[in-house]
Amino acid sequence: MDLVILDSAHKHGISAASIRSCLLNFRSDLLLDEAPPKRLFAGFDHLGAALEVIAIEDIERDCLVIIHAMRLRKQFYYLLEGGMYGI
Repeated sequence: MDLVILDSAHKHGISAASIRSCLLNFRSDLLLDEAPPKRLFAGFDHLGAALEVIAIEDIERDCLVIIHAMRLRKQFYYLLEGGMYGI
C-alpha cells in the first residue's frame, strides 16, 4: 500500500520521516470513521517520540492519505499498550 502525505500532516512540525517511522512501528490502529475509512495510528517515530497519525484509506488508489500528525495526546496514551504492529 502506498503512502501519500498531505501538507496538512506537517502542521504540527512532524516530518515525513517521523510519520513513516510511526506507521512502521505503530502500536494501535483505531478506526475513526467508516466512510471513507479514517484511521488513527498511535506509535513511535525513529527518535522514540509518541505520535498520532490520522490517515484516510483510499481504496481505489490502494493508498493511505496522511492528513494529520502530531505528538500523541494524553487521551490516546492507552493506545500504546497494545494492538497491531506495522503496516
